[in-house]
Amino acid sequence: MNKPILILLFLLWQVPLWAQNIQGVVLDAKTKAPLSGTNLWLKGTQRGTASNAQGRFTLYAPAQEGTYSLLISMLGYAEKEQSISLSGADIQLDTLYLDAEATLIQNNLVITAQRSLNQTFSSSEAISVLKASDIIHNGARSMPEALIGLTGVFVQKTNHGGGSPFIRGLTGNQTLLLMDGLRLNNSIYRFGPNQYFNTIDVFSVEQIEVVRGAGSVLYGSDAMGGAIQVLTATPQFSTEGWQFGGRLLGRYLDRDMEQTVHAELKAANKKVAFRAGTSLRNFGDHYAGKGLGKEGPSSYHERAADAKAVFKLSNRAKFTLAYNGLFQSEVERYDQYVTGASLAQFEPQTRQMAYGRLAWEGQSPWLQNLTLTASWQFAEEGRIFQRNNNINRSNELDEIRTLGYVLEWHAQPLAFWKITSGLELYDDKISSGGTNTNTETGAVTPRRGLYPAGTNATNTAAFTAHQLSWKAWTLNLGLRYNQVRLAIKDATFGDTEITPDALVAHALLRYQMGQNHAISGGIYSGFRAPNINDMTSFGRFDFGIEVPSYDLSPEKTTTYELNYKYSSGKFQANVAGFYTTLSDLVTRVRSTFEGSPTYEGSDVYKKENAAESFIRGTEVDFVWALSKILSLQSSLTYTFGQNTTANEPMRRIPPLNGRVALQYQPHKQWFNRIEWLYASKQDRLAGGDKSDPRIPQGGTPGWNVLNLRSAYQFKQVELQAGLNNLFNEAYRTHGSGIDGVGRSIWVGLDWKF
Repeated sequence: MNKPILILLFLLWQVPLWAQNIQGVVLDAKTKAPLSGTNLWLKGTQRGTASNAQGRFTLYAPAQEGTYSLLISMLGYAEKEQSISLSGADIQLDTLYLDAEATLIQNNLVITAQRSLNQTFSSSEAISVLKASDIIHNGARSMPEALIGLTGVFVQKTNHGGGSPFIRGLTGNQTLLLMDGLRLNNSIYRFGPNQYFNTIDVFSVEQIEVVRGAGSVLYGSDAMGGAIQVLTATPQFSTEGWQFGGRLLGRYLDRDMEQTVHAELKAANKKVAFRAGTSLRNFGDHYAGKGLGKEGPSSYHERAADAKAVFKLSNRAKFTLAYNGLFQSEVERYDQYVTGASLAQFEPQTRQMAYGRLAWEGQSPWLQNLTLTASWQFAEEGRIFQRNNNINRSNELDEIRTLGYVLEWHAQPLAFWKITSGLELYDDKISSGGTNTNTETGAVTPRRGLYPAGTNATNTAAFTAHQLSWKAWTLNLGLRYNQVRLAIKDATFGDTEITPDALVAHALLRYQMGQNHAISGGIYSGFRAPNINDMTSFGRFDFGIEVPSYDLSPEKTTTYELNYKYSSGKFQANVAGFYTTLSDLVTRVRSTFEGSPTYEGSDVYKKENAAESFIRGTEVDFVWALSKILSLQSSLTYTFGQNTTANEPMRRIPPLNGRVALQYQPHKQWFNRIEWLYASKQDRLAGGDKSDPRIPQGGTPGWNVLNLRSAYQFKQVELQAGLNNLFNEAYRTHGSGIDGVGRSIWVGLDWKF
């Protein structure tokens, strides 16, 4: 272990074991049953926790004495606030009772928007939240499918084993993916739609948070469209000795489109909490709607494992050790088969992450929270490709190892002033290679991989964000300096080293009008540093061959945004309008290789900072509790993108799309939902869209899809079922290489013990 970490551990062990604690228990007001997983938060602080399986909780109080407001919330229950006076002594609260009511979106606590705990209504940013229960009840087969219908998000699926989320018209390496506060984006993330978000197990997730537009100051490069953070399940301590539990889930989608088994084990006492899960999944060939039928090969296999252990070092210090891995094999590229391939697979497609996180809650206003995280990531992407009537088969394998270190510090030196600051370092090491095989003779010829082997990329940054509050006004200011060092050693195209850097900022002002209304607006600057994929890629992409380009500079964005939020006990609404300018955009342009405009029968392209564009749009969503058992949810997203350099639409801009859902829940154990998903025709096409075989001539037709969902819980067992695409409509989300699923039925059984 590094010497600085040992010193920090020693200091934390010296923290006195006495501390002011707030303890209590949360029960269902009607059944008096304990409520596990209830969120508790001292408003305006970083102090938060969740209740354990017995409904009990312990929350460590801040150093400052005074009166605080304790917020108690849980999905499906009315939010509750209780005033608490802190005077230095431990507090044992009376039993807290929550009343069941229609689910409302503003009950969510989020972390991603400000890198600290806050309510969605109290945040200046535009945020979409998805809970684990929503993912399970929707029968989502993958993480991309889980986001379908979420406000401000549009999901493109090049193949069934992929899926790329768009935020505000941007996707791929222009949208940042995070897990538990750590970057998943690495230096070989591809431009345009990719499959990386599909390498997360849906059953390891506790919550997904989508911050639209913001993210560059707090999280760095790539958050041009916004940031998507996956928060994995965290085990809770027990207050009554060792407690054990687990889960066994099975699911089946007809015609063998999905076969899933998932298992979990939990164990906890007062000082140790542990959770581990594993998933085994097979996905058969995909069946589309009316007149389309089976679309294959499109199958793949998946297995996943995750584990997290939390150790209480003292009353103010804890250490978390976590692992999350997913392994996919024989991931068929259906989009390539329909354009002339006899064999096209991702083989393998894997992602692993492990991290250790030391967290300390301080007593000083200048040091409320301090976390130090060290992480390791390893990803593999193998590609197998062969054309029809061609005896040559190509095999490529890319491997990337990432070490990451993040130091994060929270302070509140004055009642109206909060600070979040930090340092980050991520170091990538890339290995890439390939072969060509003559399938008639068996002769194997080594070749350069997609990237030069032995290439390194280092990403370092310092950031600080400040929140200033006065009466109904809140001002958020932030600044980040980021530098990327790319050291490229390439025997074919030559060696080079570049160090692009960026300075980005944000300023947001929020005004709350009474208890129910809030309006906020501001400006964000964002960037995406050129990565190894941009500069060194030499190989096949969707419609050509790409050659390296070493003279790239960072892409830049400036976003102007205005948000309105309304929240009451019966109705919540969010309206966001934005305008984003994009400059120095990296785009593919026609090029040559060794003097020829084609290579291996495909057109040759390279990347250049060759475009300026703008995107504007509107995002609307609301939830209306029609009664205690009936609620109506709706969302609408409109995006308009224009490439001002080429005087044409931007590529792959999503059409007008949205969702309407009616949820009927007569009691907590019985859940029912009817859902309408829709998209209009997208015929505003760029030149690249018109030549894209995934987009029909004249544009992608509009579509309407109706889904039904139901779940019933009997004691510890929940039965789940869903009917997809009730009217068996044939449809395709814009830019996808495979059509939407046809009429199909799925069933699931979820046993928690």
